[in-house]
Amino acid sequence: MTDGLRPVVDDDEHLTVQGGLGGIRFQWEELDEAAHELSGLAAEVGDVALDLAFLDRDLAQLPWLLMRSSPVEGLAGPLYRSALARVHAAASSARESGRALGSTGIRLRASVQTYRLADGVVRAATEGARSTTALMAREAAREAIGRGTLRAGRIDIRARDEGTRVPFEGTVEGVLDRLAAVESDEPGTFEVLRTGSATEPVFVVVLPGTQSGLIDGRPGSNPFDIGGIAEALGEDSRFLEEAVVAALDRAGAEAADPVMIAGHSQGGLHAVNLAGEEELGGTFDVRLVVTAGAPTGWHETGSAEYLHLEHRNDVVPELDSVPNEDERNRTTVRIDNAVPELGRRPDGSREPWGLGPAHKLENYTQGARLVDASDAASLAPAAALLAAAGASGTARRYSFTAVRRGSQDNLLKSRGRRGEPEGGSRLWP
Repeated sequence: MTDGLRPVVDDDEHLTVQGGLGGIRFQWEELDEAAHELSGLAAEVGDVALDLAFLDRDLAQLPWLLMRSSPVEGLAGPLYRSALARVHAAASSARESGRALGSTGIRLRASVQTYRLADGVVRAATEGARSTTALMAREAAREAIGRGTLRAGRIDIRARDEGTRVPFEGTVEGVLDRLAAVESDEPGTFEVLRTGSATEPVFVVVLPGTQSGLIDGRPGSNPFDIGGIAEALGEDSRFLEEAVVAALDRAGAEAADPVMIAGHSQGGLHAVNLAGEEELGGTFDVRLVVTAGAPTGWHETGSAEYLHLEHRNDVVPELDSVPNEDERNRTTVRIDNAVPELGRRPDGSREPWGLGPAHKLENYTQGARLVDASDAASLAPAAALLAAAGASGTARRYSFTAVRRGSQDNLLKSRGRRGEPEGGSRLWP
């Protein structure tokens, strides 16, 4: 739904929902389809009107055709005159209805055309900014990797927890709870949840945000360090993809199984990359992508449903400088809840500022509760997918430590996806 073809503002005024089934672009697509339907209906009614006109003519001539065999007075009696009047009125009504339907269809098509022209101008300007900034980010990331300033490369995984039952509610808040669990674990941890039934499993990949912790005390060992951002922007997360595929295999996933991907901050960048049809989406049935506090405006979507959470006071989602596209399968929720104060560590010290309180998962978890409570139409597809996946209330957890290899082979030069010559990208097709 929309509010007068504007983004939906939730009743508590802490949510603004854009895109998805209630998005402006989808609504105009529906109006365009309605215009075509009206045109078709107008043509059908016109055919009916023509048939009734012929019937009206034939019925008016009937007495003259039968005057030699029947008295005219009998045929032109009250019943005949009433029937003739009804047919004449029906023919006139059908003509008027056909004209009205045709006129409405024409007006709708004109409105849609006007919208498309205006939308085309806006999209052209936005796409220019999107392409320019995406290319700059990609080249900067590749340059940093090529110079060895940031590291990206092959990733090994170490299995840690295989099959332990953990709570998993089929809600957006439930997804954020799992993100919080991963981020509170050891550096380099990510998880795959196996939920659903034994015969129809659903797998949920949970990816953390940027981390500073080292693995085995070795610099550059954590794939989710700042170098992971460079991999997401410059290498389309191709190394993390290999690790996630291996983790899904360890969790029992097979080709075409349903998969959902969730990520916070850097993890959100990886999530939208991995959902592409040339990545996990080409092997598995990626149905849902959930991101929190991630700058995803540069990224294209695949066939999955996308739900992006962005807080108004969080600067990280604004780093791409362009909004997410308004698409029927892509919903962006701007959250405006009060930002919690920084908490304290177990030793009593204040939690570090990091990228600001608004970027922390605690803040997004509060926003997720608002999302779950909203009845906005655009949120319904993601809510339905999550509810089905979390019907049992628990999932089997397969957690892994991702470790970036330390050999010189991992210091990459600028090159395309999967090590091919310079070419396409999900940021710069």
